[in-house]
Amino acid sequence: MRRVSLIAAALLSLTLAPQAGGQGADVLLNCAACHAVGPDRNAGDVARAPSPYPNLNGQSVRYLDRQLWAYREGLRQHPQMQATATALGDGAGAMARMYADAPAPELTFTASPGAFADAETLVMEGDWSRGLPSCASCHALDPDDRARLSPRLHGHPAPYIARQLRAYADGTRRSDPMGRMRAYAAELTEDEMSQLADYYAAWGPETDQTQEDDTDG
Repeated sequence: MRRVSLIAAALLSLTLAPQAGGQGADVLLNCAACHAVGPDRNAGDVARAPSPYPNLNGQSVRYLDRQLWAYREGLRQHPQMQATATALGDGAGAMARMYADAPAPELTFTASPGAFADAETLVMEGDWSRGLPSCASCHALDPDDRARLSPRLHGHPAPYIARQLRAYADGTRRSDPMGRMRAYAAELTEDEMSQLADYYAAWGPETDQTQEDDTDG
């Protein structure tokens, strides 16, 4: 892991592109500014708002590498990320490995049981009347396969997940193998997308309060 981190740090110091999207490479390649590396992205003495960005720590190296490729190819639309993926160039693989080797967050469900019942049904059982398999069949909480193409969704910010589901549904995100997520999202209602986003966002680090709630329950 140390070797991978050193490689990634070296890549960050290289000026792979003098300008990309109107920003210098030193800014574009500072991935940790948004996607902090470490077990607790909000650690510190001062309380911070939860990060609005997806947590990449412990995600599959194959998934991360594919997403950087998708940004470069225009299959995912985000000006900052498209410019960053382009600036990384051949360093994308090392960056993907650095995040894949970072400790995955330890998460627990922090909402009340049944708070997102409809979403939980989709996650655990799916809806075969619409040809929808369970979300959990691809998106596991603790996956152990580095070669998988499906990311962990637990703990991601709700606005981010809802935005990605809408992008899949309208076809502006096309990074899914064989169009599976586009077909899935197209069958979801707006309320289901919002509930799924809230459900996954309700998974967070275990706190003293959640431990007390488990004891009381």
